[in-house]
Amino acid sequence: MTQWSIRLLYALTFCITLTTTGAYAQNWSILEYDKDGKVTGVREGTDDTQRPNGLGEENKRAIEPGEILVVDPTDTDLAAMESAGFKLMRKDTLSGLEMILAQFKIPEAMSVPDALEYFARQFPNLTVGTNDLMDLSGGARVQTAQAFDYSRNLSGWGIVPDTCGKGIVLGQIDGFVDENHPALRGKNLVYKSFLKSGRLPAAENHGTAVAILLIGRKLPNYGGGLLPGAKLYAANIFERRNGKDVGNLAAMIRAVDWLVTQGVQVANLSIAGQDNVIMRLAIKRSLEKGILLVAAAGNNGAGAPPAWPAAHPDTFSVTAIDDSMHLYQFANQGKYIDFAAPGVNIPTDTPNGLMAQSGTSFAAPFITAMVGLHLKAGFKLDPDLIRRSMQRYSTDLGLAGKDDLFGWGLVRLRPAC
Repeated sequence: MTQWSIRLLYALTFCITLTTTGAYAQNWSILEYDKDGKVTGVREGTDDTQRPNGLGEENKRAIEPGEILVVDPTDTDLAAMESAGFKLMRKDTLSGLEMILAQFKIPEAMSVPDALEYFARQFPNLTVGTNDLMDLSGGARVQTAQAFDYSRNLSGWGIVPDTCGKGIVLGQIDGFVDENHPALRGKNLVYKSFLKSGRLPAAENHGTAVAILLIGRKLPNYGGGLLPGAKLYAANIFERRNGKDVGNLAAMIRAVDWLVTQGVQVANLSIAGQDNVIMRLAIKRSLEKGILLVAAAGNNGAGAPPAWPAAHPDTFSVTAIDDSMHLYQFANQGKYIDFAAPGVNIPTDTPNGLMAQSGTSFAAPFITAMVGLHLKAGFKLDPDLIRRSMQRYSTDLGLAGKDDLFGWGLVRLRPAC
């Protein structure tokens, strides 16, 4: 990677958000950049409780403070970096993605922009980036004793037999999953945590709910998952930190690598982050290795920048609608939106009982299940080919054709199982 390409990555976002105290502090510094990647000013910000990772604002970039990620360094490179004062936190050989991922702590006297400039000068052929923070794409949660599940009728999916999806291998990158939940106990589920030892996992309502939407069994108050016969590999990359659910890019890449090694065909990512050259590389390699990604479009509103990995051209990006086919009020908008699915007041079974949850997180599993059915039917591992097929089953909800709110519209597809 050239010095210019590293600068451009940051010039496009114009500023970067750095926490200033603690592992994930209440304050941050915002560095402003010009088109050449030079720092033009610094201002202090405060914690945004509505958007804990700063993902919803154009001029913010939330990162793990003082960390740099490097792809495919040689042993000689690593020795030179450590001699220059960079502390190697961990190095992973990711066999699935055929990638070495090194995670460094920068010297205390050096800023992240200065560290990137240093790597651009000294290691111009390496891919280098920040360890961006990730957000869960779930909205408000409301406890409910009973809730009418309109989503099965609206999507055309209906209630399916327990064997539906047998032979499909799904993946999930999310938060903690309660394997002992009645809807998941004894299911074909493999769970793995990618948190550091001793870290507190994120609240289980999100990850568990998404897993149940995908493969959960029927319960007296719940109609079961979309593909209850499928196998699910569930990766947790989110921890509870200062009262927030926080993940990061390094953990996400390790999780994607694990899913590749397990033979996953399609993975649900109900998470949101920022454009990053290392994320782009990981997504490209995951497709080359045989896995398709479906991602939530994000819940930061109409004016927010695109959420990643949903905005990657090879990822299926999913927005949320309600029972009247109106757009979820907090959904991101943009040209990267592919399809819409039910995602407002969706009855989800969680460790805390039946809850009506809203967000693009709970719309994404519908498209994940549909992509899985396409692969089982013999479709090639080609995102554009499967998109074109799903367009045939889509109801246009906005402007004629693809639009920034609903993409190609609501996909209505009933599985033949």
